[in-house]
Order: sequence, then C-alpha cells, then structure tokens
Amino acid sequence: MTATKSTLIIVERGYRGAVETQFADVLYFIRAIHRQCGGADVAVRGMAASYAVSCDFRPAVVIAGRTLDTLTDPRRLICDLVADGVTIWVEETDLTALGPSARARLLPGARCLPAGGLVARWPAYERVWFM
Repeated sequence: MTATKSTLIIVERGYRGAVETQFADVLYFIRAIHRQCGGADVAVRGMAASYAVSCDFRPAVVIAGRTLDTLTDPRRLICDLVADGVTIWVEETDLTALGPSARARLLPGARCLPAGGLVARWPAYERVWFM
C-alpha cells in the first residue's frame, strides 16, 4: 500500500459553521495545505463523516430578518477537494452511525473503508495530522 500524497489529514469534529468562519474553515485550510505541501488525503470521521454525505440542507441563518445564505457548506468544499485531487476517506462504521442510507448518499469521489481500514493506511504517509 503506497500513498501518492505525503500527508493524511483526519477531521473528526463536525462543525456547523457560522458567520465568523464563512471565509475560512478547516476544509478551506486543508485545501491550501494540499496545494502547498505536495498533496494530501483527508479522512472524515465521527460527525465530520456527514461532510461526505449528500443531503438537502443548505446552510443559512436569519439575522434581523435577513437571510444570510453565504455560509460555509462542507459538502461543497468536499467536492472542491475531490476536484483538486484529494482523496476523501470515510470508514463504514461512521457512515452506519449516520443512518441506513448514508452509504448510498456518499458524495462522488469519497471512498468508503472497512472498520479499521484508515489506521491500516497510516504507514503509507509521511505525516498524519488531526484537525
């Protein structure tokens, strides 16, 4: 098993986003790391696994009667990462925790691993970072 990229970045905490972070969040930062550090793969675990599953939710908040719908959308950012050549990993156990249809709604380009499959891949990377 050989990784083509030197860094595996693991995101475990899902963050719903807020007005303050609409210009930069962890996935935006990972995109910059991928571009500047010779490539990266990303694993989303726990509630962050929901980032790799399609849904009808659109991030928006109403403030003083005005709808702000320019908030960060992690699913769009995952698609942007895939388009940039980042491999997105999700373990089956995290998908199962999101409900019976989560596996079928995995975003294009996201890859499912069996339980423990992510840890088995770690030796193929020079670095494993948790964000």
